[in-house]
Amino acid sequence: MDSPDPTTPPAPLEAKPASGTTVRETPWEVYWPRDLSASRSAIPIASFPPIVYFWPTMIALAAGAALQALGWLGAVSIGWMVTAALAFNLTVIVLDLDQKKFLIACLLGLLLGALAWIAHDKEWAVLSSGAAWLAGLAPTYSTDALLLLFTAIAALFLVGMMRPRFDYWRFEPNEFTHYVQPFGRDLSIPRQGSTVSREVPDLLEFFLLFGGGSLVIKREGQVVARIDHIPFLGRRMVALEAMLGVTRVQSHDPA
Repeated sequence: MDSPDPTTPPAPLEAKPASGTTVRETPWEVYWPRDLSASRSAIPIASFPPIVYFWPTMIALAAGAALQALGWLGAVSIGWMVTAALAFNLTVIVLDLDQKKFLIACLLGLLLGALAWIAHDKEWAVLSSGAAWLAGLAPTYSTDALLLLFTAIAALFLVGMMRPRFDYWRFEPNEFTHYVQPFGRDLSIPRQGSTVSREVPDLLEFFLLFGGGSLVIKREGQVVARIDHIPFLGRRMVALEAMLGVTRVQSHDPA
């Protein structure tokens, strides 16, 4: 058997994808970011309409209609569940609770709970009558009403979820570009001299969008673009920092 010639180069091994392989993005990633650890040529990000926060209300409506049709839960309990979900979503839309305001709101909730308990224990007339009035309410919805509300909100939700597919930003190493399809490029911001900051203006929105928030693009200290209501922004920041460099991306929550 002939010995191998030391001057002959070894046969090439089968190529394997490197961990740093550049991944080409798709516009559908505005909904779910993928391959966060891979090298990215661009990252699409879009602002979602506020209807995206109403998924708890849709779940409450669908669950309430099903439970009521099956007779597994009382109409009043279902009414309280749906009303609470809708009130919560309206609160998210109306109020912006940053860290300090969220803490104050939690303390106020605890204070009101303590006052209600003391009023019941001490039999304070005013507070006791108010608590009795609230406890005596019996909100109810018919199954048809629950289904109609669910259909209306779900239709608006689907329409709102279509918008980011046609109105989105594309972050590249050299520029940040806003696209409005089918018209194409709407605005282009050079990366040089620009910074990208993550902000969390509302903790409730942060939780409802699973680590969501806003991206603020500044150039020479001036805000030139703001992208609000971004789902999974915490995940996206991993890819953004890797592509733009940690010195180019700042992550902070407003005090």
